[in-house]
Amino acid sequence: MATVKKSFIFDTQITTHAIRLVNVNASEMLNDARLFLNTQKYVYSYYKLDKICTVYDVYNIESDALGQKVKYFNRDLPAVDGKNPFIKEKSDLNKIKNIDFFNNKRCRFVLDLIDNYKEITGSCFKPRFCAPFSLAVNIRGYDNLISDIYNDKKFVKELFKVINYELLAPWISIQRKEIGDNSLIASGADAWVTIPIVNLMIFEDIIIPSFLELEGLVGNIYLSIMGGARHLEDPYKFLNLQKILNPFLVKGFDPDVEILGPEVFRDYANQNNMDLLLGIDPNFIMNNDPGEIIKRIKKYIKAGLTNKKNFILYFNDIPAGISPDKLKEIFNEVREIRETINIKDHL
Repeated sequence: MATVKKSFIFDTQITTHAIRLVNVNASEMLNDARLFLNTQKYVYSYYKLDKICTVYDVYNIESDALGQKVKYFNRDLPAVDGKNPFIKEKSDLNKIKNIDFFNNKRCRFVLDLIDNYKEITGSCFKPRFCAPFSLAVNIRGYDNLISDIYNDKKFVKELFKVINYELLAPWISIQRKEIGDNSLIASGADAWVTIPIVNLMIFEDIIIPSFLELEGLVGNIYLSIMGGARHLEDPYKFLNLQKILNPFLVKGFDPDVEILGPEVFRDYANQNNMDLLLGIDPNFIMNNDPGEIIKRIKKYIKAGLTNKKNFILYFNDIPAGISPDKLKEIFNEVREIRETINIKDHL
C-alpha cells in the first residue's frame, strides 16, 4: 500500500505584532495592500516563518462596505463600533441592498491584496469573509441579536437571509472572480461563535442553517470558529458541530486544548480522517518563560504527529508587545524540534 505523505507546519496570526515590530501605522497598512504585504514579508523573513501571514481585519470588511461605523487606530487593528450598530431598528434591515463593493476602500484593499499577493508570491490568495453570525453581531449588536433570537425568530431568519444574499455571497464571488477561480475554498472567520458566548441551541437553530444556506449559494466554504468545548459535559458535541462548519480540519485552541488535552482533538481527527490544528494561547506565550512555553509546544507536537493526516501548530494572534527575542527563541525551538523528527516514524 502506498505511503501517504503528511506535513507538519507551524502557522501564525501575527498581524498585530507586525504593526508594532515594523512600527507601521495600522490604518495606513490596512488601506494599502503593498504596504501590508511588505510588512508581512519582513516579519516572515525576520522570524523565518513557514508562511507569510495574510490575516487582515477580516471581520470589518463587509460591515464597512455596508456603512457600519468602524473605529480605526494607529497601532492596533480596527474594531466595529458596537455602540452604534447599523441595524438599530429592525426596519433598518431594508437598508441592506445594492452594496457597492468596488467603490469601498476596504473592499478595494482586499482586491488589491489578491492581485499583489499573486504578483509577489505566484500563488493564489485565499478568499476570506466574515461569517454570518459574527457579521450579524457586528451590524445588529450582540445583546440585540441574542434578544432577537429568543423573541423574534422571523426577524432573525430574514436578517441572516439578507446577510447571505446581499453581502456575503456577492463578496465571496467578487473575490473568486478577482482570483480567477470560481470554486476556490473560502474561509469564514467566526470569533463570536464560542461557547458560552453562544449555546448549542444557537448553533443548531441559527449558525449551522445560515452556514448551509450560504454554502448553497456559493459552494466550497468553511467557518473558523474559536472553541468552548471545555464548557460542555461532552466535548464531542462541539467537535461534531465544528465538523459541519469545517469538514476539512479539526481545530483545537487553548484553553480547550490545555484543559481537555490535545489527545481529544487528535483522536477525533483520526476517527474522521481529518487534518489537525492545535493552537497555543497568546496570553500564555506573553506571560510565561520560554521553558514553560516549549514544554507545552512539545506536548502538542507529540500529539499532533500521531495524527494520520497533516498537523498544524498554530500561534493564534501573537501579542503586539511580546519581546521579539523571546518570540525568535520560541520559533527557533519549534524548527529545531521539527528538524530532529523523522516524519516517516509517525505515519
